[in-house]
Parts: sequence; structure tokens; C-alpha cells
Amino acid sequence: MSNMKTYRTIVASVVVMLCAATFARAQSDESKLEVGVQFAALRNGIGYWYDDASGLGGGGRLTFNLNPHIAIEGEVNYFPSMGYYDVSRLQGQFGVKSGVRLKQVGFFGKLRPGFMRSKFDVPVFCIRPPCPPISEAHTGFSLDVGGVVEFYPARRLTVRFDLGDTIVHRPLGPILFPANQLTLWALPKQTTHNLQINAGIGFRF
Repeated sequence: MSNMKTYRTIVASVVVMLCAATFARAQSDESKLEVGVQFAALRNGIGYWYDDASGLGGGGRLTFNLNPHIAIEGEVNYFPSMGYYDVSRLQGQFGVKSGVRLKQVGFFGKLRPGFMRSKFDVPVFCIRPPCPPISEAHTGFSLDVGGVVEFYPARRLTVRFDLGDTIVHRPLGPILFPANQLTLWALPKQTTHNLQINAGIGFRF
């Protein structure tokens, strides 16, 4: 419960920051809508077989610059299965980026709540094939906290690097055997810290 209260406080803070930003001074010529794509690397802090150890993927980003120092943005990444246990993830983060934008480079902090959905299929060995895998999916609250460095090689082009901690709260959930839907065991409720690195480009309109 204390974790959920903390998350609610953080989300409320983000809302307040967004409301304050909308009443900021008039936008400069650099305040534009930006669409980006990125490569993403996620190091999972759990490390158990049902969540795999790491993930490589990518996705897209939409940023709206309220002014040169504050932006609202949303990002979605997909991490396809790469391991024996066939684990894939879908991530969505939506929040605020704030910092200092210079002529050729920008330094920002980010605070973006969202979700992390994990789906996995575990191979099952049985006496009489075919043996359907154990399949399960769960969605948990996530919070992306970290820093951003941007470079501006051209007027409408942004090269961006993100480094952050993706905090994921996974609710309690069962693992079911597909043949009879009996619960084998339950995934423990857990909050983890996961290193995430993004690298991508953006185009301003």
C-alpha cells in the first residue's frame, strides 16, 4: 500500500507540473511538435526465468514542447522475445521532460508514469505430445525516472540519448497450466528497478 501511495503522489505531482506548464510564457520559435523513433535496451532487475534477464527493442515517441525548457511526451516500446522462455514486453510511458536547451545541445530530466506488460510462454515437457506451453501475461504500473541528452545537428533534427531507471510494480498473479487451467503457483507481488537506455532521432515540425 505504501508503494501505491507513493506512485499516486508522483502522478499527482506530474499533473500539477503539466498544469503549471500550460500557463507558462509564450512559446519560442523552437517550440514544436516532435516525432521520434528509438532503439531501447532494458535490463530487468528481477532476473527470474518468468521475466527473463534483459530485452532489446524499440519504438516511437511523440513530444510537444511547451517552451524550450518543458515538454510533454509519450513513448511506446516493444521488446520482442529473444530467450528460451519466449518473454516479450510492451512499455508505455507518458509524462514530463524539463531542463536546459542550448543552441547545439540540451540537458533534461524526465518523470514519466506508465505501464509495463509482460507476456511469456514456458515450454512444457509431457509424456504424450503435443505439449502446449504455459502462457501468462501481466501488466504493472511503471515509472521512468532519469536524464536526457539531446543534440541538434540541424534545425528540425534531434539526436537523443536517454538513461534512466524504469521502476515496475508487478501485481500478484497466477501461472496456469493450459490443459486444465489449474494454478501451479503464483507470481509474487514485486517492485523492481530496471536500467533502461534509449538512443534515437526526432524530427520537429
